[in-house]
Amino acid sequence: MDEYEKFKSMEQDLEEKHPHKVVAIHHGKVISIGDTYDEVMKKVHEQGIKESFIHRLGPSEDSIAIL
Repeated sequence: MDEYEKFKSMEQDLEEKHPHKVVAIHHGKVISIGDTYDEVMKKVHEQGIKESFIHRLGPSEDSIAIL
């Protein structure tokens, strides 16, 4: 399962728990949640991770994924 598919399987639960937050997923696990892309990217890089799936949560109908 790739990162996007894993995200889609967790999306509803994440949106309920963390509405409008930015989330990073790596190897199928949430590795960072924050208020801004910059905050999440900083946490991801501090963990030594160079690539991850990052997405702003919200109600699904107005969400856009950045790959």
